[in-house]
Amino acid sequence: MTKVTRLTLDEDGALERRRIHLREISDDVDAPLDTVGQDLRTARLRRGDDLATVSRVLKIRKDHLDALEEDRPDALPGRTYAAGFIRSYADYLGLDAVQCVERYKAEIAGRSDPAMTPITVIDEDADRRMPHGWKIMAFIVLVLAVYAAYQFAVSADRMVNDKPVEPVPTLTKRPVAHKPPIKQVATVAVMPAAPDATAATAVPPEAAPLPQGQVYGSSNKNARVVLHLTDAARILVLGPPESDGRSAVFINRTLNPGDSYRVPNFTGVTLTTSNAGAVQVELDGAVIGTAGRAQETAEAISLDPQSIMDRKNGNPGR
Repeated sequence: MTKVTRLTLDEDGALERRRIHLREISDDVDAPLDTVGQDLRTARLRRGDDLATVSRVLKIRKDHLDALEEDRPDALPGRTYAAGFIRSYADYLGLDAVQCVERYKAEIAGRSDPAMTPITVIDEDADRRMPHGWKIMAFIVLVLAVYAAYQFAVSADRMVNDKPVEPVPTLTKRPVAHKPPIKQVATVAVMPAAPDATAATAVPPEAAPLPQGQVYGSSNKNARVVLHLTDAARILVLGPPESDGRSAVFINRTLNPGDSYRVPNFTGVTLTTSNAGAVQVELDGAVIGTAGRAQETAEAISLDPQSIMDRKNGNPGR
């Protein structure tokens, strides 16, 4: 026999909602009542809902709802939480929540209360945004990024703080060796010996032309300052400091002889290099000089055109 539930309309013509008695969910009104968990399960099945749907709506873990329906209080975090679950579940199903809670307390009376365990709130949106595998990948990427930043900081610190090597002295005239006075025998004058070959001016060999190297910063149009490498050296060119104190890195690499870098035409650009003597500075098409002496570490040298001219004219200020 199928039970028919009468639906009534309120004054506004809408359906009047009322609490469903537990016996109304059974086909046979004379059938004995089951446990609260079985009543909840029967009411859910009649609604056509699955546990996953109820879990998302009530934000209660699916395994906790399953434990309620299967009368396994030992799988729940505690009586207080279990009573709250019963109240929320019964209210969702349209049952008498107060009666369900009282019946549940009577059913578990005399049982020991399991230790309270923390409840994990289900965040379905977060699971959809980032699956578990992507969380692992994001963690690995973060670790690699931190390691790369550390290596960059160590390299920059080593480049700046390395002890500079004493510069090689420039080859100029060698001093003339002093000869002992020439003795005269009788009236025969002894002609002085021919000048020693070491007293001649040492002329350095003509420098070999630089190879045609790689041009970096070619996208920097109308560049007034160009750096030319006569020997291998690492250069670091930074932009002006931003509001957070950081500076943009325009280039940070080792260039080979013949390579060049076109400096962006910005104010506040600086150069740091491990071999200042190997970096020739060209301004408006004319080579002004080098960034420093050979094998000398230069740190944060201003590449502003006016600062370059000031240094050329003897003003050390940047």
